[in-house]
Amino acid sequence: MSLAALIIGVIAQIFFAGLQGLIVVFSAAAIANHNELTPFQDRLLATLMLLLPGISLATAALLVVGYINSAPWSSHFWHLLPVVAFGLYLLFAFSLSR
Repeated sequence: MSLAALIIGVIAQIFFAGLQGLIVVFSAAAIANHNELTPFQDRLLATLMLLLPGISLATAALLVVGYINSAPWSSHFWHLLPVVAFGLYLLFAFSLSR
């Protein structure tokens, strides 16, 4: 992993964490205002508000640790973890908004 790829990847993960935070907060608020949620769904939405951006920030930290330990090029696949988690959140949010 090159230093340039690391810097671009970490900046992208930090940006994605902020974007996820905004989208999750506003979509969860809209879902909670327009739907009757079970206590589990309400707690899950509240947890995801912190968990999804945290996954992106943890991925950025993991990439830095991988760079320090000379990780192979396949360590770039860690960028998919927050994207998949966000996709699962979107599926969950769309299922609640019906």
